[in-house]
Amino acid sequence: MKSKWSYLGFGIPDNYFIRGKVPMTKEEVRAVVLGKLRLKEQQTFIDVGAGTGSVSIEAALKLKEGKVYAIEFKEEALDLIEKNKEVFEIDNLEIVKGRAKEELEKIKEFDRIFIGGSGGELEDILKHAYQYLPQEGRVVITSITVETLYKGLQLLKDIGFQEVEVINVAVSKGRFTGNYTLMEAQNSIYVLSATKRN
Repeated sequence: MKSKWSYLGFGIPDNYFIRGKVPMTKEEVRAVVLGKLRLKEQQTFIDVGAGTGSVSIEAALKLKEGKVYAIEFKEEALDLIEKNKEVFEIDNLEIVKGRAKEELEKIKEFDRIFIGGSGGELEDILKHAYQYLPQEGRVVITSITVETLYKGLQLLKDIGFQEVEVINVAVSKGRFTGNYTLMEAQNSIYVLSATKRN
């Protein structure tokens, strides 16, 4: 697999991706998300609400012997994922057009799942994940709202996931102005993660 990114670490710089008005998981948060997923090279990974495809692309680069499904229903986002797939010369990424609840029914074998956007289908997505993830399978969710955080936390526990964890990622980036550096805060992101274990 060829790639314009050849480093082992997580967190491809945001400016490497083609971006539009579609939300994107920023590089520092993406590094945390991918770390929490605990990927292995041969695994199958699902990215729900893939947006620009930044998580899908970076996961695909790590899963050299595996497969990535990027599920998205917005046309602009689907176009961006396709363009970024070409930019990074990814050949193990399948772009899936549609709503997660419906499209997940066609994917019964996977090892990891990331939910960056649920479109109001979070409960259905998590139930599917718990049913089909193998033992030690991992799920990671990001949220920018307290409401989604609370709902995700309760669902993970109620459905039966183990090792449920929630962290808050707050990143500020330096902006240079003359002789000074100003720290500008990005949106604070909640990251939930859990393991399937009976």
